[in-house]
Amino acid sequence: MNLSGSPHPSRKRALWSLVVAVPLVALLAFGFQRNPDAVASPLIDKPAPSFQLHTIDGRTLSLASLRGRPVVLNFWASWCTACIDEHPLLLSAWRIYRQRGVEFVGVVYNDTAGDARGFLRQRGGSWPSVEDPGQQTAINYGVVKIPETYFIDRRGIVRYKSSGEVTSEMLGQQIGRILGKSA
Repeated sequence: MNLSGSPHPSRKRALWSLVVAVPLVALLAFGFQRNPDAVASPLIDKPAPSFQLHTIDGRTLSLASLRGRPVVLNFWASWCTACIDEHPLLLSAWRIYRQRGVEFVGVVYNDTAGDARGFLRQRGGSWPSVEDPGQQTAINYGVVKIPETYFIDRRGIVRYKSSGEVTSEMLGQQIGRILGKSA
């Protein structure tokens, strides 16, 4: 203390530094525990936005035509590194779950039909992939960053959204959920 009875100015600064630093460190610690790609979707437990689009091989596909079947809807592109990395997991899940009535649909995001066909020809997977002119379907789903995968139940209700690459465990859990039982 100085002669006036108030704390020394350097102690005041130290106290204020603590008052500012402690909440800041707590906020940063909380932020680092969260996935920066995870964005909550307002679509969860709501009807999936409908679409009617052309597949990359020239057919027409609508979400309504898949009603009554669970759907794994994956937004992807041939140029997307994370999409390339997750593709073997989607391919494996498709081989297992298509026999149980699960439909897989790819929505080609900001890519060409030719590049998408080449990607699937090289890496496998003959589930339908649709072109999304002007990314209107991606906008309707609130796609932020690909890959994004939506799990839609038999009634057409979005039950889960995965931001970023899927994992084998998550695919099994969420497909089991939209099937209405454990995978």
